[in-house]
Amino acid sequence: MGKLVALVLLGVGLSLVGEMFLAFRERVNASREVEPVEPENCHLIEELESGSEDIDILPSGLAFISSGLKYPGMPNFAPDEPGKIFLMDLNEQNPRAQALEISGGFDKELFNPHGISIFIDKDNTVYLYVVNHPHMKSTVEIFKFEEQQRSLVYLKTIKHELLKSVNDIVVLGPEQFYATRDHYFTNSLLSFFEMILDLRWTYVLFYSPREVKVVAKGFCSANGITVSADQKYVYVADVAAKNIHIMEKHDNWDLTQLKVLRIQNVLSEKPRVSTVYANNGSVLQGTSVASVYHGKILIGTVFHKTLYCEL
Repeated sequence: MGKLVALVLLGVGLSLVGEMFLAFRERVNASREVEPVEPENCHLIEELESGSEDIDILPSGLAFISSGLKYPGMPNFAPDEPGKIFLMDLNEQNPRAQALEISGGFDKELFNPHGISIFIDKDNTVYLYVVNHPHMKSTVEIFKFEEQQRSLVYLKTIKHELLKSVNDIVVLGPEQFYATRDHYFTNSLLSFFEMILDLRWTYVLFYSPREVKVVAKGFCSANGITVSADQKYVYVADVAAKNIHIMEKHDNWDLTQLKVLRIQNVLSEKPRVSTVYANNGSVLQGTSVASVYHGKILIGTVFHKTLYCEL
């Protein structure tokens, strides 16, 4: 009798997991077909074959690109190569990507870059903040950009108990930034069930040398983050929930949700957004970022290639 009850409970459990998995696939549109939208003037960047998970562009047109992310559950085409930061000058007629040399005693063999953010100081010094995952943990690395040498100088590593499963970062001041946590669990199996069960336990945190705190929570998977030009509003992408949260920034760095933008009816005759590029996976796989500069767009991926288009 006990074995029968156990088998029944196991069957019910597996059935529930199956239903939740199907619901998860529907939430993330895993099975939908994509109608290609491809501008004529597009080409792949030859130097970027192992991902370009995040891109940030200076007002001058110099684009920083994080490449080589190794992430649980994701493919990797260069598993034995450390990650790198590439630079592209989007003012050039045929821009190419150049790997930046890193000096200052940084352990390049453990470099596993994820989200990045540029900060320009009052004296116009450019700093690059990089989410790093050495040994699959989460740190934030600070580099100074040397434009003449086209190199990075390592300055500092930031660690904190709240910096776990960090995905992206946006810097607002010297060592002052918001960061997103995309999974609550660090274990791969538990993270999988976290997504399936639609647990909304991830958050946005604020970091400064004086204070570190959670400033917004309740996300399914807090992912990309950026700030408005006037730094009054913060935008957070919740990738699994398919929406973008618009948050108001307060003087104490707390965030209050104003509204959520949900992209709907993309494939209908009257979509609510304009699609400038779409591909079914034949050119790009695992797209994670798109950055625009003067009618030019760079489209990056977690583990695959990088596309450059003139719109």
